[in-house]
Amino acid sequence: MSQVSQQVLDIAVQYLGPAAERFLERQTKAHMDNLPFADLKRSDIPTLASWVRTSAALIIDKKKAEELAERISRLG
Repeated sequence: MSQVSQQVLDIAVQYLGPAAERFLERQTKAHMDNLPFADLKRSDIPTLASWVRTSAALIIDKKKAEELAERISRLG
């Protein structure tokens, strides 16, 4: 797993619990040209943060989803 992937996962686990890695894998595969989450690079962060903002709001509180996306975007 790339260092960036691990940093994103460390943040996401705080909001999504054990489902975080599977959630992130789905986001990168479905919305980022089938990119394996483990291969995430800093240049991918803005796109991932945008999809996390949209998709996480469907499963957790919208305010928490925004906070999660913001924290991820700061890694870019």
